[in-house]
Amino acid sequence: MDLDGNPDTQERHTKAETIFAKSEQLTATFYAQLPVEVRQALKAADFYRDAFSGDVDPLTGFAIVASVETCFALTGTPTCYIFLCPVSDINDPMATPFHALVPYGSSREPGLIVSSPTGEVRFWDGLGMGLAGGDNFLVMSLDLEREERVTTLTRADPQTYIVSTSMGRLFRLILTASGGSHHLTAHVFSHPRASMSISRLIPSFWSVPSIQPEPGNINAIALAEPGTDSQGRALWAIINRRIQKWNLSFEGWQELVVDTDIMDDTRQAIRNAFASASPDDIELDLEFVDLKVEGDGKLVLLVSYAGQDEEASMDFGPHPRRIYAIAHLLCTPDTFEVLNVRGVPYQSTSSSGAPLHPRLQLVMNGELIVIQFGDAVALCARDTVYMDRLELKSATDRTLGVGVVDGESELLVLTATTMVKAYFELDRVSQFNSESGRATLMVSIMTQAILYGSNPENPLQFSFPPEIDEEALMSGAQQLSQAILRSDSEVVRPSHDLQAQISGRKERLSFLIKFINDNAVLTKANVPKEPAVARYRRREAEDCVRSFLKSGVEAIGGLIPCVLDVVRRSLHAHSQNLSEDICESNRIVLTILQSAISYRIYNSGVYGIELPLLDPWSSQPNIIEVVFELVIATTKVVETPSPDAESTQTRVQLREQLPELASTLFTCIQERLRWLESPLSASDPRSERERYDLAQKFHQVRPEVLETLRRNGHANAAFRLAEEYRDFRSLASLCNKETVYPPEDNPNATRIQAYVEQFKEEFTTELYHWYIEHGELRAMFAAGHDEFLDAFLSDNSIPAVSWIHDVYKGRYELASEALLSEADHASELVSKHLMLSIGKLAHLAQLHEVQEVQNPISQKTLDSFHDGLDFVSVHETILDDLKSALVNVRGKQSLEAQVDVIARAKASQLSDRRILQQIFKQLVRQLLQGKALSPEDLADVLSLKDNADSPGDYATALQILSRARNIPSARRLSAFRTVWRRIYIHDDWNVLRQTANVPDAELNMRFRNTALYAALQATSRAHSTPKGYISTPVEALEVPDQSEIALRWPGISPDEVEGIEQDYLLESKYLADLEMDSTFESMVGLVKEDAT
Repeated sequence: MDLDGNPDTQERHTKAETIFAKSEQLTATFYAQLPVEVRQALKAADFYRDAFSGDVDPLTGFAIVASVETCFALTGTPTCYIFLCPVSDINDPMATPFHALVPYGSSREPGLIVSSPTGEVRFWDGLGMGLAGGDNFLVMSLDLEREERVTTLTRADPQTYIVSTSMGRLFRLILTASGGSHHLTAHVFSHPRASMSISRLIPSFWSVPSIQPEPGNINAIALAEPGTDSQGRALWAIINRRIQKWNLSFEGWQELVVDTDIMDDTRQAIRNAFASASPDDIELDLEFVDLKVEGDGKLVLLVSYAGQDEEASMDFGPHPRRIYAIAHLLCTPDTFEVLNVRGVPYQSTSSSGAPLHPRLQLVMNGELIVIQFGDAVALCARDTVYMDRLELKSATDRTLGVGVVDGESELLVLTATTMVKAYFELDRVSQFNSESGRATLMVSIMTQAILYGSNPENPLQFSFPPEIDEEALMSGAQQLSQAILRSDSEVVRPSHDLQAQISGRKERLSFLIKFINDNAVLTKANVPKEPAVARYRRREAEDCVRSFLKSGVEAIGGLIPCVLDVVRRSLHAHSQNLSEDICESNRIVLTILQSAISYRIYNSGVYGIELPLLDPWSSQPNIIEVVFELVIATTKVVETPSPDAESTQTRVQLREQLPELASTLFTCIQERLRWLESPLSASDPRSERERYDLAQKFHQVRPEVLETLRRNGHANAAFRLAEEYRDFRSLASLCNKETVYPPEDNPNATRIQAYVEQFKEEFTTELYHWYIEHGELRAMFAAGHDEFLDAFLSDNSIPAVSWIHDVYKGRYELASEALLSEADHASELVSKHLMLSIGKLAHLAQLHEVQEVQNPISQKTLDSFHDGLDFVSVHETILDDLKSALVNVRGKQSLEAQVDVIARAKASQLSDRRILQQIFKQLVRQLLQGKALSPEDLADVLSLKDNADSPGDYATALQILSRARNIPSARRLSAFRTVWRRIYIHDDWNVLRQTANVPDAELNMRFRNTALYAALQATSRAHSTPKGYISTPVEALEVPDQSEIALRWPGISPDEVEGIEQDYLLESKYLADLEMDSTFESMVGLVKEDAT
């Protein structure tokens, strides 16, 4: 791989200068495209399901990308070498092979060693074999245990490669050449064999006992550079909680010299460095991730620990799962010492993408530490607090490898989409100021976001590091804002056009605050809510308009009431310029309010403000009133005809302003309601009342304004506003302003169907209410939305409508129940009769249903229908009887005259009971008008009229009261006693009881012709009767009090209540004077005697 930047193709030459990121310390540029074969393999990959690994090897100039099945070797050219990986017998799609390139020098291309997780190793002598299928390779197998797996493959030198396993074992792969071919052998690490030395002859207790390695998973290994006079080199390994050191002899033997548990010391160092680290070992969950050798006995250890969820935190975004840190270790012959610990500018979260085991790299012997994560490459300086990172933009991208050029301050980053080259200015890194550097870093990140973040070809994105310093963020934001205001050429594109330059600065500032907000750290930056561009414009203002904007812009809302005053004066004076005055007033008000509202909406998103933040001036009650009056005035002018052609043209302009006026009015009202509903307004005791009144006004005004729009040719605007404010009642009304039935002839039929599909029950509920209120049931049933109609009728008890749908659906039981219920409340006799008749038929129709055996008809319900129809029949009979009084009346008479004639002819005994006579007349009037009386009213008619020829009507009244289902028991009892009282006083008992010279047979005949006999005869046959159905004379003497009378006749005056009570008492006095007790007993006996 060429690292000198020389292009290999014209495409590479074109993009070589593309900068992806640039700061004082770091520059990242495009390096090379991936070969087509690699791009295709990675493009179709799901990194959560399809594992890929990779590496960049600056020594050989090649990079590796490997999946479970295929290994690609590539350079910065379109050439790609493809090899089949050794097959693993474990079924794990994430278990990628391990790979290492074999350098031969610049004279020939390198070889390749690939090992499967289960220990099958393949060796290709040269990468050129990959162009011909890669079938010619050496193969060998490591002697692994059943559950043992390979964990790392590392090149020690061109002839030696180290393999680590999950059981703590290390293998040395030796590559040798003889006879023109290469051979690969494997040896497990063991202690040196005893030789013929003096130590073999000395007793064993003189020798130093050797360290025996403990089994465990090896996460990482690191090799130290051999000394100039050494006989080997040191190998360091992380194995669970421990660090091991092996001496690798050039003669081929190995010796374990250190195996130390450093977990407790590292935990303590982490807790000392980070206050957020948990004191509990289990919760801390510290892990050793990777290891590098920095120098003689100095190690760099990458660790991670569990992040703590802070419930009280106000920060947005996901909480960290793992937090990473760098620990510098010093190994002495006797112990390990943790020199220092520092954080890494990266934390894994739920949005960190596909997992990757992080790996360390050292630049210039550790002056800069590079950590490769799945979605970023983090950078940390050893000697200063400098840190930065290269973060991938796309969620489908990931890092595959990082390569550091020995002795150079540069590295290559291989991703799933491209290759990036990064250069470091180590002098700048070493000069990084710990006090001002953090703010400078914030400026650098934000500047890069502005300059390079919008490039669609840039694979990198810019974000703030974790645990951002609030003061540094604030200072950095201010520095960059000032640079933008100064038109610093580094952040603002130069332009001679002042307007373009100011717009460019505004765009930069908007991008800046949006960037801060997108990174969920706006709460940490006390950013002024007034854009700096506005301040800049006011500083440069010179003319009167700019002067006003500089000093008087806060008072611009005060112009609106002044505008309305002009309109009012024009209206009052009947000005000839009224249309022009209103038109210009509309323009002024709309310009001010629309600008304020749109500005507020835009910047609330930019600054991350959740409205309402304060009581907006643009929706104060006086502002709303102004806009409302302008809507009314505009509508009046538009809809008033005028012969003036010039005025007509102005009215056209006014008509075109109506949609904007309506929209602005709704927006202002809605904005005011949001403020009044917010907790911020709760301190004002008047806010709740104002909210209620305004909500009611909005509910009333909205349909009127929408109808005005429709009426004046802006139906689409009316529909749009109704949709925006989810005014489904208005939508239903607007959809049915023309032809309603049949539905297919409605010009809005398509719109209605679209609303049904979009809003479902929210719209259909209001649509059906509109149909019912406007008597368009036929349109409702023909609409064809049965599932919504079923739900509507189920949720809304409307028996007068639901029975029709139930009959249509064959739900006869429900239909009959609905009709029976509705008939009870029907006020028209004809309607009651019709509902009872249809309801009875529907109830009987159940006999013909399939499940008639399982669901027999209810006899009780059938009896209720019979009772209801009998009740109607009584109405018809009594009406015929009353109308008979009109037979001899000549000419057409008014209703009142008919009532008077009937009262004189049919209620002649009521002259001494004035109020009851008036009630009788009222009930007769209702009967003549076709009204259905209540059971109590009908009983009063039957018992108040003259019954000389129809004494059985008293018994009919008693039967009606006994069958009534909705009369309270106390009132029923009083009604029974009232009827019986009138039964007792119907006949002249003083004459009837004169027995002198009257035979018994004649006396009994007299008694049999009385109303009392007829009533006792009819009631004696009844069973299970309610209390009072038969009332004795003593019981009938009781009359209801005034409170019960007021409940019986709601709405009558107190004088009328008192008058009814007096009439009742008069009836009671008549009864008391008759002394009917013994007569009652005699009559009961006579009825029983006749019954036998």
